[in-house]
Amino acid sequence: MYIGKAAGQDGLNQRLADYRRHGTGLLAGHWGGRYIWQLADSDTLLVAWQPTTEEDPGEAEQDLIDEFKELHGGALPFANLRNNARKAPETDASIG
Repeated sequence: MYIGKAAGQDGLNQRLADYRRHGTGLLAGHWGGRYIWQLADSDTLLVAWQPTTEEDPGEAEQDLIDEFKELHGGALPFANLRNNARKAPETDASIG
């Protein structure tokens, strides 16, 4: 499993095209999830997506990663090599 995000003008179609292109060994702007292509049956895997209502796709991605980790003893999904750190909420640091 690999959890990623697609945002911006090109969105999901371009992101998946880049991901497939990387899997065939061609240059692509997608490096995340590269371990998927090392699986013997990578050509039979399914792609699923979930539209979100969150403004920040990174937040939605992290929510899914956190849910996966909670269900699987803290482990990241197979092809996610790192945990995206959540940004700390901004606070008013004024000194009076």
